Amino acid sequence: MGERGDPRIALAWENNADLYEIVFNANGLRYWREERAFVAMDPPPPYYSDLSLLPRADTSDALDAIRTRLTRNPDPFSVKDGNNRLDLAPLGFRVLFDASWVRADADAISHADEGWMRIETSPALEHWETAWNRGGSPADRRIFVPDILNDPRIAIFGRADGEGFLAGFIANRSSDCVGLSNLFGRPDSEVIATAAALSSDFGDGLPVVSYSSGDELTAMMRYGFQELGPLRIWIKDL
Repeated sequence: MGERGDPRIALAWENNADLYEIVFNANGLRYWREERAFVAMDPPPPYYSDLSLLPRADTSDALDAIRTRLTRNPDPFSVKDGNNRLDLAPLGFRVLFDASWVRADADAISHADEGWMRIETSPALEHWETAWNRGGSPADRRIFVPDILNDPRIAIFGRADGEGFLAGFIANRSSDCVGLSNLFGRPDSEVIATAAALSSDFGDGLPVVSYSSGDELTAMMRYGFQELGPLRIWIKDL
């Protein structure tokens, strides 16, 4: 089956797969990646899918691969469907959430607000991740371990006061775009505009891509992002 929707979704997916690669490498986790999918060979970190499918992945092949995985391993299993084409309910999955891919070109992005810093040390990274957890992404273990700071494709930013980080995000650079993820802080403030501007700067003016939903998606559209198309996260519990 051919790709459906905006072809720029594929670039956003590839960028997201690059982030998966960076995080898996930093955590010493095994995976394999090809042009249609990123597959975790070890249990993935919290908020990362076992199988992430490129929008142009063949639907029947994807379903066959998912059935094979369920037969061999009954553990919980999550799938990121990059173009929301699969119906996994008959296989016992439930929808975890729906979201939209978004993109902003550099000329649509405002200037960055002052008071932000790039995270460059292990202690600062630990404080940043603690704030990210409290900002709505609780996890039972570290995801962003110190080794992640050694990868030149990624930059982690935060805005702090005397008591910790009030907001933050991650930017990861690919050849065609730079990804914006792990955003926390008030989405109706200058946080999104600043995150987009700093991400674009990190990417030397490349377009900024992400995926989002709800109030955050509404705010991103207000600050220069364009909606590209849907994605869906499925999960099969024990």
